[in-house]
Amino acid sequence: MKNVRIVLCQMPLGERINRNQASSIRAFNPHFVCFPEYFFVNKRLGNHGQTAHNQKRQLDRIRLMSRSFDATVIGGTMPELSGELLHNTSFIYSRGKSLGFYRKRNLFFAEEGKITPGDRFSVFSAHGMTFGVLICADVFKDESFLEMRRLGARIIFIPTFSLRREESVEDKYRRDEEIFVRGAKLAEALVVKVCGVKSDYKDFLQARSLVASPEGVLYRVKPEEEDSTMLIRFEAKL
Repeated sequence: MKNVRIVLCQMPLGERINRNQASSIRAFNPHFVCFPEYFFVNKRLGNHGQTAHNQKRQLDRIRLMSRSFDATVIGGTMPELSGELLHNTSFIYSRGKSLGFYRKRNLFFAEEGKITPGDRFSVFSAHGMTFGVLICADVFKDESFLEMRRLGARIIFIPTFSLRREESVEDKYRRDEEIFVRGAKLAEALVVKVCGVKSDYKDFLQARSLVASPEGVLYRVKPEEEDSTMLIRFEAKL
């Protein structure tokens, strides 16, 4: 068994890590730091806008954080310009070096016609562990988790853009079981979901970050914490 330390950055989209938050992350000495879907956006450009200059700046932020934290940073997601296409992409850096990227395959309705879906699943290796990335609506396809299992992922990071909905706590927890615990069972892996917090920029989000294993939910934010910025420090055995 191997201990793995993970920081789930449950934060508003388009914000920056401040000095105190960075110090808190470094003090935990994490292997992995994961951000929400569409965290690395320029709010003036919006979730579905990008320029080459801004794209470079956001990638530099992720790279520098991975070096500063001496960790692997799963860069939530950002709009990625690729020729004339725009993708919703998670870039992964480890200790200042690029490990690659994953482009979201299954789009949210608001992305259709704006975002081009990716065409492949990917896994990466760092700290002696193989891990994969899925993005938000990817979790609704069994194929996503089965492919992570086939590729050998031990951890699956899931940057997520979670819309607020009126439902009971029991309904929330049932969905956690039906989607994330079930997904962990299909993949035979640890599942780490990281959500963005509502803000003036996006006031319709609910931050329901969690960690699940094939045996059940290991951690989730409490219902009263769904609007709270949190740096969630979690240690698991793989």
